[in-house]
Amino acid sequence: MHAAASRRMSRAVDTASLVRALAVTITPVALHATTGDPNWLLVVLASISLLIGIERAGLAPLGVLAQAVAIHAGFLLLSLSWTWKPAFVMGCAALAAAAVALSLAGSRLRSLGNFVFIPSLYLACEMSQARANAWALVPYLTVSALPPLALSCADALRDEGGHLRLLIRWRKPTDLGAPSGRADTACAIIAVTMSVALAATLVAWRRLPYGQWAIWSAASVVTVDAGLAKAKLRDRGIGVLIGVPAGLVAGLLLFRCTLAHILLALVTPVTLIAFRHYTTGFAVRCACIACASWVTQQSLAAATDRIVDVILGGVVGVACVIAMDRAAHPPRQAVNGCRVNATRLPADDDGSRMLKRPCQVPGADTGNARPRAPASRRSSR
Repeated sequence: MHAAASRRMSRAVDTASLVRALAVTITPVALHATTGDPNWLLVVLASISLLIGIERAGLAPLGVLAQAVAIHAGFLLLSLSWTWKPAFVMGCAALAAAAVALSLAGSRLRSLGNFVFIPSLYLACEMSQARANAWALVPYLTVSALPPLALSCADALRDEGGHLRLLIRWRKPTDLGAPSGRADTACAIIAVTMSVALAATLVAWRRLPYGQWAIWSAASVVTVDAGLAKAKLRDRGIGVLIGVPAGLVAGLLLFRCTLAHILLALVTPVTLIAFRHYTTGFAVRCACIACASWVTQQSLAAATDRIVDVILGGVVGVACVIAMDRAAHPPRQAVNGCRVNATRLPADDDGSRMLKRPCQVPGADTGNARPRAPASRRSSR
């Protein structure tokens, strides 16, 4: 029984990634525990984002530094533009579009772009909503990049025989996944730009609490296929509807103490990388957020906002994907004056698509063709 439980656990949890995630996050968490400064808990997300760049895109030390610089720049861009709503909306849309555009060089690079956008967005919204000085967080961000950078250096030295020259390269020779087609990527870029712009506009003008959840949810469901986008929204909906109530129940059972808050702040970002199944990881993440909101505030507000923002943003994103898909590939097309249903097949290398069935003139099917009327009758009609 113990062996079976262990196998099930290994199928659900990526133990190696979990250990590495704890290794890079323990430093800011320990600094918070010793100083009581809440900014250290905020930048745990940046540490995990850099680890994800190492794990999924194979970043080497120079690549980790480049991602860290990009996170700094994205955070400052969104923070400084917060007071002027159009600039904030455009900044969010630009970062989301850039993340999708990276998939032209390999599908795994979209994860790298996403984990520049996510910490930039979340930290900017947290600092701006608290009316805190964005520049004050920069030193914390810099320190949070050191553990992932050290881990990347250790990986390079271990894998390549200890040659120091290998520390000065951008990434390891790993597979980045198949590049996305230009036509599909262009559609996805337009869809994610529209969805993020709409969600960010709603957040900025209505001042939605925890609006970063709605903005990221709008971006996360955007794919090159409407069916996949709906499936992603379904998975996120299941995760939030299961995770939030479970987290509230757990919060009722926990004592309101600093240790519980620190542990939840540590576990929440670790769920981004520790689980093999997306829905499971997202449900646990939502549970941690709901539990933390109850433990720290004795309030249902954050838990309720989590459900509303995730579903609202996801619906906006899926709607934009469907609209873009229909605009790019109309379901009915005219061929030689007749109307046919066009079933799309996978895109060719040049991004073009073929019709599954040829144009059929009404009455022209074998055995059902109507006889042509005599010329005299045709002319009298």
